[in-house]
Amino acid sequence: MSRTTFITLLSIVILVLASLAHWRSSQLDVSVSQQQQRNDEADFFMLNAVTTQFSSAGKVDHRLMGDEVKHFPVNDFTTGINPDVTLFNTDGTVWHISAEQGRLTENNNIIELWNNVVLKRDTPPNVLNLKTSKLTVVVSQNLVHTERDVVITDSATRINATGMKAYTEEGKIKFLSNVRVTHDPAKVN
Repeated sequence: MSRTTFITLLSIVILVLASLAHWRSSQLDVSVSQQQQRNDEADFFMLNAVTTQFSSAGKVDHRLMGDEVKHFPVNDFTTGINPDVTLFNTDGTVWHISAEQGRLTENNNIIELWNNVVLKRDTPPNVLNLKTSKLTVVVSQNLVHTERDVVITDSATRINATGMKAYTEEGKIKFLSNVRVTHDPAKVN
């Protein structure tokens, strides 16, 4: 075999190996890209979902509802459209919280709600309505809190504040700053 033929065959073999290596590399990139896309996808979803969590004593602790619920396994969180959360206190007080969007994290212990959040406590005589743009519920601590502006109203009082912590089991609300209260005694029931 002449030197020219040997160099030509060697060049062809190198080109074929380089082409195969390039093709294999592009296939791996596609595979990694498809895997990343799968990691960002929900592993299940529910429409008109309702879940109920019970306390260790067997009583209803809280109920979560949503028009559409999706679970994302990679980061282990669940999203909800039009979520509605109901918290049941041991004394019978019920707190309803609704929003346009929501997310559950940390084994369903943290519930984040945003966009037109409304919290209502319907148990007389302490009926109140709260509105804010974002709210976090820490289920294990019976705590509802936000750092955003809040407006709380009842039959005779309007409270505007920035930031709030509500201890639902105790029925106490702590305002964090910029508190302004308007009270009309003529409207007291």
